[in-house]
Amino acid sequence: MKDYLESIYATFLFDRKTMGLTFFVPIVMFGLSLLLILLVPREQNGIYNNIIIIQGVFIPFSCWCLMYRLSEMYEEGAQETLVPYYSKRFGIDFLRYFIVNIIGVFLLCTAFVVKYGMSSLSALNVIHFIILVLFYMFFGTSLIVLIKNIEISLTIIIIYTVLEVVTLGEFMPWPHIFLFQPPVWDPFLLRKFVILLITVIALMFTTVIFIQRADRKPQ
Repeated sequence: MKDYLESIYATFLFDRKTMGLTFFVPIVMFGLSLLLILLVPREQNGIYNNIIIIQGVFIPFSCWCLMYRLSEMYEEGAQETLVPYYSKRFGIDFLRYFIVNIIGVFLLCTAFVVKYGMSSLSALNVIHFIILVLFYMFFGTSLIVLIKNIEISLTIIIIYTVLEVVTLGEFMPWPHIFLFQPPVWDPFLLRKFVILLITVIALMFTTVIFIQRADRKPQ
């Protein structure tokens, strides 16, 4: 067990060395979200804005490090050696970053509950956070394996997220993944959750299939 944990830690160190300062971007966004939750005063009718902060500031960056890791497969001269390695390790890489992201989400939820009370956080929001993390992680990996360019892929994610948050999901005619109002369990919310889960599964298969295709290509 100790050797396994050390190997996981070494993998994070390797990612930090290859990514440089960009490795810390999700940590910065976590810190920003935490400060906004704890330090910005809210009226009673503005408390839910902190839930939007978790959705729109921290969670979109849950895909960041995994996207950079997969993007290394498509660097010139690296595909022959990295594709077989990363295709075999994708499950482990995804799981370790998923766990880190979920820990981040629950820390932010804890800060929110400490400040505003347990009654201010719905279990539906927590479930939605977990699904959103899965969505963004697989959305990011799908873009990487399809576009093979980290800058374009990240730009798409950032533009989509900013437009959704700034317009509160009322402007662009595309699927809206955020909850901008306190959730109530009804057919509309159930449909949103089902569609989001189906999208996550589709993005997961897209990622896995294209990674396997890249691995099978003759070098």
